[in-house]
Amino acid sequence: MNDNSIYNIGIIGFGPKGFYGFERLIAYLNEAKILNTVQIHVFNSTSFLASGDVYRSDQPEYLIMNYANRNINSWVLQEPFSSATETPDFVTWLADNGHKNTASGKYAPRALVGSYLADCYQYVLDHLPSNVQVVTHIGTVTNMTKQKNSYQVFYKDKATSRQEVVTCNKVLFTTGHHSFKTQKSKSVISENKIDFIYPTNEKLKPIFSRSLVAIKGFGLTAIDAIIALTEGRGGNFEKSDTGNLKYISSGDEPFKIYPFSRTGVPMVPRNDSLSTVTDLYFLTEDVVTELKKNKPVSFNATLLPLFKKEFYFSYYTVLFRNYGHQFYYDDDFKVMEKQVKYFHEDYPDSPVFNWKAIINPFKEKSVLSTKEIQVYLQFLIDEANDGEEKSPLMAAVTTWHKISPIFNELYSFGGLDAVSHKEFDTYYFGLFNRLSYGPPVENMQKIVALCNAGILDFTYAKSATISIDDANKNFSLQIDNGQRTEINYLVNATISRAKEGNFENELYQNLLENGLISEFENKTQTGYKPGCIEISKAGNAIDGNGHVNTDISFYGTPTEGITCDNDTLSRTRNDFASIWAKSTSEAIKEKDERTKKYKRKEHVL
Repeated sequence: MNDNSIYNIGIIGFGPKGFYGFERLIAYLNEAKILNTVQIHVFNSTSFLASGDVYRSDQPEYLIMNYANRNINSWVLQEPFSSATETPDFVTWLADNGHKNTASGKYAPRALVGSYLADCYQYVLDHLPSNVQVVTHIGTVTNMTKQKNSYQVFYKDKATSRQEVVTCNKVLFTTGHHSFKTQKSKSVISENKIDFIYPTNEKLKPIFSRSLVAIKGFGLTAIDAIIALTEGRGGNFEKSDTGNLKYISSGDEPFKIYPFSRTGVPMVPRNDSLSTVTDLYFLTEDVVTELKKNKPVSFNATLLPLFKKEFYFSYYTVLFRNYGHQFYYDDDFKVMEKQVKYFHEDYPDSPVFNWKAIINPFKEKSVLSTKEIQVYLQFLIDEANDGEEKSPLMAAVTTWHKISPIFNELYSFGGLDAVSHKEFDTYYFGLFNRLSYGPPVENMQKIVALCNAGILDFTYAKSATISIDDANKNFSLQIDNGQRTEINYLVNATISRAKEGNFENELYQNLLENGLISEFENKTQTGYKPGCIEISKAGNAIDGNGHVNTDISFYGTPTEGITCDNDTLSRTRNDFASIWAKSTSEAIKEKDERTKKYKRKEHVL
């Protein structure tokens, strides 16, 4: 039984987003000088608190970030300031702790980021207000029910496997991806299929040496899986005099690794350069204000043409400069196109901006070869090494970094019409991620080296079909031209996102059945359900009756689909944590005032 004099708060899911909510809550509670006891119940599936599974500190060092050191900071400069006396950004923390590669533009191991996050959590714990207690629960939360003015949180304790119940007054959900299926398909049941690769040293361990492995996906997770199965098996990459990498086999890696995806197009790698184009010229403040007035917005008719112009301007700004010229902006886009026309007449061998080639250079090809992809990978590596200052392509694709926050404002809470909303979720989200949030150059160089070593094979890279042989439990991979190979292991290296009609995680399904949440629907035109929770603009749950419940809030991945691109480490994107922390502190303060008033009355009596 919980003591009624104690105010109980639950944070369900305690990776970086859970920590950010916790840090803000402690800051607000510290400022409010509340007297009553506050218990904060932290629920997480593992003991890696604040880092979560993505940045857990027991990962091997070869799994590195695609986010430069300078971009990582667990703290915000906003009032109320953190109660912690130490608030170092990641670069400062690296230097203070004697780590190598502390340069702001380098890419650190993810495990090191996890250690940083864990330390930041400890800094806050070391300076808790005297009336605040933190209770940790390691296990899987499966359900939550309402009981009068509080909520019962049910979780399966990891250590004992028993179901436990904790009563909370307010709850913040910062869980990971919630839209995976609970009913496993026949192929998932196969012991030769690996559905989630992290932690890689545990999940990929069953794959025996000299086996044939298919990897579904060609994104960051797939690259992690490939490196884990090669370098992680004792292989080495050596740098040649030309700067290229050569793979030295250990003999313990698979015989062949076959990545495959819908398009077969790899991500654009990143280097440590800073953007040279800082402004947006078509998505101006005035334009965005006008678009907000006219929601819902059409993506294809209104936004995409503006995005293409921004990419175009960034591309030619760098290309012109490479030839000693300046590309001038003009309100009339046709004037700019004339500049480009005259430029290419003067320099006919210079590269031409081609939107279709940028988004999918292999669109017209039904089948790809390893050589074709290898040549394209080397082209991307060379462009990334040139950086945004010299490479027109890199300048163009990184334009999305500047567009993304503005687009989020237009996208969120049904800002696009339903058709556009669905099209962006199913196609353009992945496209822009592939263009702008790729792996460090070093990782892509490793991929090329593995191709040269004959271990990585892209024969089945595009639109392959996978089937399982019921008799021997092996898989087969086949492409349109009929070419086929048997596979010993299938690794799913895709990350589940909210999808239409796929609202099936046990916890969220139970919340839905209990009437505590509802499913968001974009009701314009034909309607579209992205498979996410409906929340208010403060991040509060909207229940089955359409009422806003300020006791239940969501932050991060659970809001994906009603908001866009909730970067795991961002303190500013869709910051429902600060709103939640402030409102929770105010609710406790009100209860505190009522308690003090009641005690004064008792004293008078």
